[in-house]
Amino acid sequence: DVICQRCHNLQFSGTVAEELRPGWTQEPQLSQEAFLNMLQPIRNKPEGAVVIALIDLFDFSGSVLSQLDEIAGTNPVIIAANKADLLPSELTQLRGENWVRRELEYLGIQSLANVGGAVRLISCKTGFGVTSMIAKARELAEKMGGVDVYVVGAANAGKSTLMNRILEKSANYDKNTKKPKVKKDMPKKRAGNANQRRGKITTSPLPGTTLK
Repeated sequence: DVICQRCHNLQFSGTVAEELRPGWTQEPQLSQEAFLNMLQPIRNKPEGAVVIALIDLFDFSGSVLSQLDEIAGTNPVIIAANKADLLPSELTQLRGENWVRRELEYLGIQSLANVGGAVRLISCKTGFGVTSMIAKARELAEKMGGVDVYVVGAANAGKSTLMNRILEKSANYDKNTKKPKVKKDMPKKRAGNANQRRGKITTSPLPGTTLK
């Protein structure tokens, strides 16, 4: 696939020009205000929407969007707590989810209490919990008449990695049987070609990688 120079530099050298990096550039279209304006229509959609808010369990307060209530409005919010694969094995899922709820309450985030709100521990890296989270989002969206689902989160929370994981699961899903494709129907994986899959979103350790 043909990719732009910016994505090529991010993928192969881990660098990006500062004028093309949100948070570093003076370009108005890449400012914090521009990104917030981009999210404003979510709360005003007449048919409603489902919001998946991605947070980093190991940078909790730093990755929770302080404007989440304003962005979501009265729409259902699913908190996707990322990096659950790094938690101690003794920590049960229920205990982890309850901790997330308490921390959000402490930070003053109220949109989780919207009808349909939920907390899910996930790992964008391994795929843990992603299937059940998608099922929950789909269930809510269908109950509301087939509304859109939005993924929001702070810089470097793992949004693009999550989207790639969802794209991968969709590619391996048979719409006719409504089950995962059998192994013989799946494309062969080869070393070095994972980043070249059609539709894959560019990811990197640098905050501000994704522009839109």
